[in-house]
Amino acid sequence: MRHYADLPYQLLPASFFGGPEGGTARVQFGTPNNITLNVQAQLPLVDVGSWEGIQWREAERMAGMQRERSREEVVLELSNAYYNAQVLQARRTFLDSNLLSTEAMLRNVELLHAQLLARGTDVDRLRLQRDQLRTQRERVVAQHEQVLDLLRLMMGLPPDALLATEPASAPVQQTPIRRRPLAGLDRRAGRAAEAGRDPLVEALAAALPPLLRAVWRHRLWTHWQREPLRPLSGELLGAHLQVPLFNGTAISQKVRQKELELERTGVLRDAVADREGLEQRRATRDEALAPRTLTDAETQLALAERIRRSTLLQHTEGLATLTDLVLADQAVREGQQLYIDALVQLRKAQLELARLNGKLLNERP
Repeated sequence: MRHYADLPYQLLPASFFGGPEGGTARVQFGTPNNITLNVQAQLPLVDVGSWEGIQWREAERMAGMQRERSREEVVLELSNAYYNAQVLQARRTFLDSNLLSTEAMLRNVELLHAQLLARGTDVDRLRLQRDQLRTQRERVVAQHEQVLDLLRLMMGLPPDALLATEPASAPVQQTPIRRRPLAGLDRRAGRAAEAGRDPLVEALAAALPPLLRAVWRHRLWTHWQREPLRPLSGELLGAHLQVPLFNGTAISQKVRQKELELERTGVLRDAVADREGLEQRRATRDEALAPRTLTDAETQLALAERIRRSTLLQHTEGLATLTDLVLADQAVREGQQLYIDALVQLRKAQLELARLNGKLLNERP
């Protein structure tokens, strides 16, 4: 509603109202009171800007893949912790065996020294070796407890919960090899790269979004001065098309930017595929070689332990020297270290191949 306190005046020829020629008359046009009521409805028919919802759905899919990747990272970290606990348990077992053997050798040498058949330095050397083994065992036990605490934390168990690992010599399940163009985490990286397709169309749609609308308008107005109110009405039905014709240099800049992004995405996808193929071939070779190495290490370790036991008996009977006994004990330790290294390589190869094949979430350590 509008109210005009004073309407404007205009000068018109007086002859227009029947007056003398050459004169003027002041006339007010308009009404002092106006009431207008508009009712308008618009229905969008084509809106390119609404296509951005597709990009939001794509972003949601990418978020889902990111969650899956986070889950695989958690499984990978948990598997590494479990295998570390398994390796530390094997080292602890070996140290216990070495400590028992060293104490047995020390008792024999002390008896020989009491009979003046061995030197005091031999006794001291074995005592030093025993103390070193005890220190190593304490350190390995502490590391093993730390890894178990980490496992309890990751599994949501209380700190005092009992937790044990399977023996390191348990049968190993071979990971089936399924070659795929892109697998595991890198497969999702390839999907993320493919998500950037048709960037030029997206750039043009974002820079020049045409808009087509159907418009219906109903208008009701009235005015009065001295006579009563006389309402008037009118309707309008049509279409409204809005197409920007010029938007500066923003379009060309966006197109160039999308071209560079597309080129970079293609290079990235090729690099990911090449790297994944190389890593898969290497993991396959390592996974095939590690079980044989572990079996050979077990055989060599069993032979070295048998030689050490025989040498210890011969030393008790005076048929072997202390040097022979030390060499036999050193061979056992080398076999134990070879076994530990083979076990670590096997677990690493299994985890890497499972990661590349995208099977971390389906396998147990």
